[in-house]
Amino acid sequence: MSLALNDLLICCRQLEHDRATERRKEVEKFKRLIQDPETVQHLDQHSDSKQGKYLNWDAVFRVLQKYIQKETECLRTAKPNVSTSTQATRQKKMQEISSLVKYFIKCANKRAPRLKCQELLNYIMDTVKDSSNGAIYGADCSNILLKDILSVRKYWCEISQQQWTELFSVYFQLYLKPSQDINRVLVARIIEAVTKGCCSQTDGLNSEFLDFFSKAIQHARQEKSSAGLNHILAAFIIFLKTLAVNFRIRVCELGDEILPTLLYIWTQHRLNDSLKEVIIELFQLQIYIHHPKGAKTQEKGAYESRKWKSILYNVYDLLVNEISHIGSRGKYSSASRNIAVKENLIELMADICHQVFNEDNRSLEISQSYTTTQREFSDYNAPCKKRKIELGWEVIKDHLQKSQNDFDIVPWLQIATQLISKYPSSLPNCELSPLLMILHQLLPQQRHGERTPYVLRCLMEVALCQGKKSNLESSQKSDLLKLWIKIWSITFRGISSEQIQAENFGLLGAIIQGSLVEVDREFWKLFTGSACRPSCPAVCCLTLALTMCVVPETVKTGMEKNIYDVNRNFSLKELIMKWLLFRQLEDDFEDSAELPPILHRNFPHLSLEKILVSLTMKNCKAAMNFFQSVPECEQHQKDTEEPSFSEVEELFLQTTFDKMDFLTIVKEHTTEKHQSSVGFSVHQNLKQSLDRYLLGLSEQLLNNYSSETSNSETLVRCSSLLVGVLGCYCYVGVIAEEEAYKSELFQKAKSLMQYAGESITLFKNKTNEESRIVSLRNMIHLCTRCLHNCTKHSPSKIASGFFLRLLTSKLMNDIADICTSLVFIIKKPFDFGEVESVEDCTDENLMEMEDQSSMNLFNDYPASSVIDANESGESQITIGAMNPLAEEHLSKQDLLFLDMLKFLCMCVTTAQTNTVSFRAADIRRKLLMLIDSSMLDLTKSLHLHMYLVLLKDLPGEEYPLPMEDVVDLLKPLSNVCSLYRRDQDVCKTILNHVLHIVTNLCQGNMDAENTRDAQGQFLTVIEAFWHLTKEGKCTFSVRMALVKCLKALLEADPYSKWAILNVMGKDFPVNETISAYEKRRSFHIIESTSFEASASSV
Repeated sequence: MSLALNDLLICCRQLEHDRATERRKEVEKFKRLIQDPETVQHLDQHSDSKQGKYLNWDAVFRVLQKYIQKETECLRTAKPNVSTSTQATRQKKMQEISSLVKYFIKCANKRAPRLKCQELLNYIMDTVKDSSNGAIYGADCSNILLKDILSVRKYWCEISQQQWTELFSVYFQLYLKPSQDINRVLVARIIEAVTKGCCSQTDGLNSEFLDFFSKAIQHARQEKSSAGLNHILAAFIIFLKTLAVNFRIRVCELGDEILPTLLYIWTQHRLNDSLKEVIIELFQLQIYIHHPKGAKTQEKGAYESRKWKSILYNVYDLLVNEISHIGSRGKYSSASRNIAVKENLIELMADICHQVFNEDNRSLEISQSYTTTQREFSDYNAPCKKRKIELGWEVIKDHLQKSQNDFDIVPWLQIATQLISKYPSSLPNCELSPLLMILHQLLPQQRHGERTPYVLRCLMEVALCQGKKSNLESSQKSDLLKLWIKIWSITFRGISSEQIQAENFGLLGAIIQGSLVEVDREFWKLFTGSACRPSCPAVCCLTLALTMCVVPETVKTGMEKNIYDVNRNFSLKELIMKWLLFRQLEDDFEDSAELPPILHRNFPHLSLEKILVSLTMKNCKAAMNFFQSVPECEQHQKDTEEPSFSEVEELFLQTTFDKMDFLTIVKEHTTEKHQSSVGFSVHQNLKQSLDRYLLGLSEQLLNNYSSETSNSETLVRCSSLLVGVLGCYCYVGVIAEEEAYKSELFQKAKSLMQYAGESITLFKNKTNEESRIVSLRNMIHLCTRCLHNCTKHSPSKIASGFFLRLLTSKLMNDIADICTSLVFIIKKPFDFGEVESVEDCTDENLMEMEDQSSMNLFNDYPASSVIDANESGESQITIGAMNPLAEEHLSKQDLLFLDMLKFLCMCVTTAQTNTVSFRAADIRRKLLMLIDSSMLDLTKSLHLHMYLVLLKDLPGEEYPLPMEDVVDLLKPLSNVCSLYRRDQDVCKTILNHVLHIVTNLCQGNMDAENTRDAQGQFLTVIEAFWHLTKEGKCTFSVRMALVKCLKALLEADPYSKWAILNVMGKDFPVNETISAYEKRRSFHIIESTSFEASASSV
């Protein structure tokens, strides 16, 4: 033993001395020794090595606990009746003792969390449960729990379900305990953290714990104190989301019980904004669960009860008053305030209006039971306060008319917009004209544009809603047409205002889409003159116009004749092309120093290209409709995914009740039959003009290029535009793909990308410049958008093939080299809290199994490979218990690296079916070298991200990898699963990412050594997860992901020739396992729901 450790050992023995004076002498020495670098180094090494015969941090902590017990016992047995100064001295002594514990934990865990979680939890729970320890000990222990345990991912993953439950129970009892000494806000924060941890790391709390929340909310009503209530409600929301899937009725009943109390608290207490936000979120959640997807009746999927109906009316009344108060505060505030109400309140109000608005009832008398006293509240026979409320669209119309103040009008414009947008059927035919008339009156009343955007958005939703109505009477249509003509005229005149240009174009597009007004020649002038620049809203509006209308040959210029004199020989189609490409009508665009707007901003994928190509066709409308009929690929739909709870709503509808009628309407519009391209003919003069303009645009960029000043993003945008136009021409059959490759447009695109590649080369030596990082990341995003990995024939796929051929071998290798340098750059690491425990837990040691092949996977790693000895203690608080895959762990360089990695994966994947200028196999080998065992450190967040990206994107769904590459890709899989086996979020992500690998496992010679090796590696991981699910150590989401893997295996190997799980010496063919699950299904529901049913029984 070293001298340093020997000194510490002697000090520890003195701390256990029976005499208080001897113990007191050693405290300062103890604090000094646990900070001594040599002592710390030895303690770290011994803690990591798990050699019990040496002194380590856990052993020192046990000594410290004995010291605290002795000191506490001395204070407890001291004379109770003493002077005030003596009592103060004793309080100070307790604070010193408690501070010593916090100080020790900070020292021990400063570089990495080396103290055992179990030891820490036992100490904290024993201290908190012992009422004789006083408020000081309890508060300090609670702080330790919150900041030093629950905020560390390693500890977060080690806490068992029983421990989560015990923590929840103990701290909820503390919260409900009426004592002045308890810091309720701190306790409430712990309850929220514990609930979050329990619901993410286990299958959640038992439903019987719902009573705790009910008591806490009643307590807040009785005490008239909302201290910590926002954290309690946040925990309640987390709990309900996990519970709702299996206990919907129980959750609904609890909502019926608790919400009246929250209504009382809202109206009778003075709440801060943060608490109101949480209450609104809880109300919204209850709406989703009671009325999934807006269902209004039990037959359609709603949960109905008299009490809930009463609550809805009371919440409606409450929100009407709240919105009025918000408006009043805005009107009389001296400071500048936003006239809009927050979206969450608007969404809740719209959902409630959808439920309570009824054409039969314009007013209703409601019982406000929540306004009664506590004694009356417990007496259900006590009389309730009555109040008459107004309902229906009359309420919205009245609020839009009764005041001229924006603070009064705008919230109701927001509500009407959201209500019509989400529930178009909620606007009756009879209300169309009155509402439209009011909105028309509001439109010209502009006050510096503050109100106008909200009026325009509401009008847009009304236009879209009317376009869907097919049962309007002819007289009503005539009245509406007159109003729409007036609105069209006002909107058209306001298009030059940049502040509201997006809303103006949105409204014009909605009117065109619904065929509400006949488009005149004046409309087309918007896309030929200087009234506005090309923008996303303008392009979307133009797309709709070209889809719905026939483009005139010319337009009368009238007052603007002088502007068009120089272009009198151009057709309208050509003028629109010039406006889109240059926003100028002169012929000297090549000499212009200013770049056109289309090179400075991003537009929807291929939207410009489809417009330009359609304009060159003789039948422009048919061509545009042909392009619009192409279904959007999944790759470009990822940004519009629904929030996760939407899946639960679908589950409620599909497992119990009929499908909603209004949900199927959307699907009918999105599943149009694809038309044939036969019959399209091009106007050769217009095509030549477009080619000339595009060549001029590219020449402008090439002639003005400078490696130091030119923006690589504009080069990529222009190159993408050129190949996009070629792709659209090929799709309609105007030119062949081989002809496109030889075209001058393609050669210009190639030159542009070569120049763009120079920015990559320059970056190799300047990887720390933030401006270059941002610019390069934007460029990589643009390049990735140009690639298309779906197999369906489409303009996107053709353009993707063209763009792929622009990528030179030098460009690809430069990006791969940058990836290598970025991922292995030496940075200050801060991911220690993300990884598996270094201790040998007996309950997780699977070495005792007969078959070690899959079980060795889950042995603990040596501590030295898990943590970095130079970790910073401050990072614990920064990281907390965040998911290791959270973006907050990554720097800007890390994000650039991951973007480049995804781009390279997509390139080498799609290159398998395209002719390219680089060796895809070489790039793929470089990518696989990134996960070489000698360099890969899966304890680092970036390396974990990197491996998961490769695992998901490198195989591709449609393009199989060579089997030797599959073997290399799977090599780290067992290690990463072992390292993160307790982290349920990471486990779920891993299982979801390996799905694409499955299709690669059944290719080529099934008897080849590489194939058997790859299959064995994959099955080893699945076997290990299967075993953990059997032992109840995986959450529902992980079990569901596992079942998806089993289903993928079944599809790849239907007869289970090789897809056989071997657990504990027994074989389980995958086809038999899945068949057993299928027999248990009770409902005819969607496939994802069958996953849930299967996963629950794993």
